[in-house]
Amino acid sequence: MDAITKIIEQIDEAAATKRAAYKAEQQAQIDDDFLRRKALIEAEDEKLTAQLEKNQNVKYKQLHARQQMEVKQETLLAKQNYLSQVFEEAYAKMQAWQNDALQDFAAACLQQLPFEKGKKVIFKPANKMPKSCYPEKWLEQMNEKLDYELVYGEEITADSYGFIVDDNGVQYNFLYRDLLNEIKTSNSNSISQMLFEG
Repeated sequence: MDAITKIIEQIDEAAATKRAAYKAEQQAQIDDDFLRRKALIEAEDEKLTAQLEKNQNVKYKQLHARQQMEVKQETLLAKQNYLSQVFEEAYAKMQAWQNDALQDFAAACLQQLPFEKGKKVIFKPANKMPKSCYPEKWLEQMNEKLDYELVYGEEITADSYGFIVDDNGVQYNFLYRDLLNEIKTSNSNSISQMLFEG
């Protein structure tokens, strides 16, 4: 009996050793699987976090650029509106000129025209101009100063102030609104710099 008991004890010991080894092996395998999966999950999490951060940075940069563009556009629009207001005020001041100022302006314009001596051209004031601003006497005085000769023509019906000089169909436009628009078109950059950066 002792021998049988001993054999049974040895079998039990061998089975216990085997079970312990198997348990340790399985526990090690489970721990390895856990650590491997944990590392994969952490790597994926880091990757997703980095991608999310990158996406947020891109969205922030896009939003920032869009806001900067909107501010620039609003600023440009405000400057354009102010510039238009400046030209409207200039037009209003020109409309309000008294006869002396009207005649001085017309004289300065007429003296710049490139007509040869003895040429006859037609002076056509806009019908909005005061009738007293360009009397016959003024025209005579201008003809004494100029190389060419001015003769009155019919008033023009333009919805503006100023005048036109007509040389056989070639017209020199001195209507105030058109002059200001030309200045605005050709010099708006330099005027803007003077107004907003000077």
